[in-house]
Amino acid sequence: MKKIIRVILPLLVLAISQQSCNGQGVDSIIKKYDDTDFSSLKGFSVYFRSAGHENNTSIYFVNSYGGGCSPYIVELNDRDKIIVNINNDLVLKSCSKDYMSREKITQVLVGYAQYDLCLVQVDNEGNVYINPDRPDRATLLRKSKSSTPKDLALFEHYKGNWYVKK
Repeated sequence: MKKIIRVILPLLVLAISQQSCNGQGVDSIIKKYDDTDFSSLKGFSVYFRSAGHENNTSIYFVNSYGGGCSPYIVELNDRDKIIVNINNDLVLKSCSKDYMSREKITQVLVGYAQYDLCLVQVDNEGNVYINPDRPDRATLLRKSKSSTPKDLALFEHYKGNWYVKK
């Protein structure tokens, strides 16, 4: 029972901030997330994939940032905010073994839920890649003050420590 509560309770946070992937302006995104602590997602990538499946569930992809393995496909019940299924078929095909536990996947998904973004990726140096509207690729980069990402050339400086995909 305690294990169920540990899984369900944090996912209730997800209910409050269900990802809508609504269009947001660059300046409003920067203002909203300029000082946000993304450390709970350091080394991970999470994105909302789709909503409104036949069982009232949404699909999220969860994986380690920059790893060579495919993501876990996480199906979440939209009404109860309970993980219905974690599909690791792609993980096993790409890496031959699991690389995240159910508890870690839940923890990362709960961390992601506090942001109103479709895609959030945080590398191991704290550089934050986001896309507020679509799950396919990062369109904004918040560069860490202590690190220069290897792919910085793919972005152009916008303002402060923010960069926009070229």
